[in-house]
Amino acid sequence: MLGRKFLHKEIEAKWQKKWSDENLYTFKNLEAVGNPFFNLWMFPYPSAEGLHAGHAFASTGSDIIGRYMRMNGFDVFQPIGYDSFGIHSENYAIKINERPQKVVERTTKNYERQMRDLGHGYDWTRTVTTSDPDYYRWTQWLFIKMLEKGLAYRKEAEVNFCPSCKTVLADEQVMTPAQAGKQPKDENGNVVSQSDDLRVCERCGTVVKKKNLEQWFFKITEYADRLLEGLEKIDWSERVSIAQRNWIDKKEGIEITYQVKESDETIKVWTSRPDTNFGATFVVISPEHPQINKLTKPKNSKEVEEYVKLSKSKSREDRIAEGKEKTGVFTGSYAINQLTMKEMPIWVTDFVLMDVGTGAVVGVPGHDLRDFQFAKTFGLPVIRVVVGSDGDESEITSEKQVQENEGKMINSGFLDGEEIKNAISKMMDYLESKGWGKRKTSYHLRDWLVSRQRYWGAPIPMINCQKCGWVAVPEKDLPVLLPDIDDYKPQGEGKGPLAGHEEFYKTKCPKCAGDAIRETDVMDTFVDSSWYFLRYPSVGAEDSENLAFNANITKKLLPVNLYFGGAEHSVLHLMYARFVWMVLKDIGLLGNSDKSNFKSGWDEPFPKFFAHGLMIKDGSKISKSR
Repeated sequence: MLGRKFLHKEIEAKWQKKWSDENLYTFKNLEAVGNPFFNLWMFPYPSAEGLHAGHAFASTGSDIIGRYMRMNGFDVFQPIGYDSFGIHSENYAIKINERPQKVVERTTKNYERQMRDLGHGYDWTRTVTTSDPDYYRWTQWLFIKMLEKGLAYRKEAEVNFCPSCKTVLADEQVMTPAQAGKQPKDENGNVVSQSDDLRVCERCGTVVKKKNLEQWFFKITEYADRLLEGLEKIDWSERVSIAQRNWIDKKEGIEITYQVKESDETIKVWTSRPDTNFGATFVVISPEHPQINKLTKPKNSKEVEEYVKLSKSKSREDRIAEGKEKTGVFTGSYAINQLTMKEMPIWVTDFVLMDVGTGAVVGVPGHDLRDFQFAKTFGLPVIRVVVGSDGDESEITSEKQVQENEGKMINSGFLDGEEIKNAISKMMDYLESKGWGKRKTSYHLRDWLVSRQRYWGAPIPMINCQKCGWVAVPEKDLPVLLPDIDDYKPQGEGKGPLAGHEEFYKTKCPKCAGDAIRETDVMDTFVDSSWYFLRYPSVGAEDSENLAFNANITKKLLPVNLYFGGAEHSVLHLMYARFVWMVLKDIGLLGNSDKSNFKSGWDEPFPKFFAHGLMIKDGSKISKSR
């Protein structure tokens, strides 16, 4: 009838009640489901009073797929939960001056109310909230499993430190301002000028600094090749797969050992272009290089010491900035180029980083722009050993002449006339045959730093005993409960707020019963989200209090049929979840799957991932803070 109103609130409420009364989206026994389809949307951070438009946008897309599959005869399992630990929720709690526990308790209730009002087909009986002890008990259990497999370790390392969030960040959480979608700021919140080398915190956009701290790491680098190989087996958005490949960045090269003149010392460099080694004229090492004192002659020591001190006061970004004037200091020592028997002076320079390659680089100024700039600054020889397509064999005297691309070898003995690709392989063979080098693969990927000097996270389940060293908390004593404290704000002094509470950190060693100290750092929230999809189906199962996930239910529902989420997590959550899945599979906790209808079988948790895109306003993504 014309003019009649569509009473959407009444109609929505009526049908939502009917769906709820009939348990339309709820399964009492997932083991008995005949034709399952696990439809998963990345769970949200409850770091504001309620949802934003982007949540509704993404959840709607995922729900449409769920409804479509349900109409095609599938038993759709579509759970929901909250990524409630971590810096997002804690910073919101600090902003409104309320304890994180109280904030999350209130906001998750409101999120649920709003999500239910959307009418999406979620199974609300299997919700997970990562800050609940019955969940983070198993996150701590996962840490211990990593330790048992030799994949968790502690070491002092130069780490990324956000002065605003007052905590360390994993490499994957440090981005260019463009990647983070934020204006770069200093620690006082003032906007700073953009530059190609600037790196900021992915959460707040503050320029990241470097610190040396003792931290816990997961050895994700041991899985680098499998993470790369797995990308060939899964149906993912191309940009997400490319992002992971580029982040892992596998490069084939060779580690060359040079003898130091008039010394028992040798120095190792890694290079992917050994073909140019006939044109090598110097070696540069990092200010942090462990051999620096042995390589420095007494007459050069004062100058080297002053340069090292100055270099360590600079940020990583300042040190590696493109186009900046090259600086350095001569150690007084020389390495011998075995191919030419020429002496190559060994210099210290701040553009060489200790965590890249071996912390030493062989300089070939005719065929690397950075090497050329260094050679010109300090008057070092420049030798051409590659001719480009223009056939120019003249002496290289300007940056425009530096030949970095494809070409043919000259002035290179047995390599003369060879194309670069063939020359690289021949040179590697030659160096190995002489015992001067060994093929070695290099990766950009670094081990996952999981320590956080914050309060709102799962306590790392480790105890430090003077007699026994670091000891894991026994599984029977999990969870290590996060105490409810008033002074939860981060101090930014290299330790978390729990370090100020003796009632938490004073304990007994599980091995010798002597006095010991608990770890006071908490885990990165990406550890919480690295396995939540495994917990969903087992919530409420008879053995859910004794197991992180039920093996039979897991085999029935996993891997996820369709994962729906943001591409911004390409080298964060998505990489970490794949790694954790592979580890659990290797340990034997996932068993073997008899499923054959997935392209990647049981090797990957998300055979199909759909990146839903972002809602953009004024050049920035819609978020709760806007």
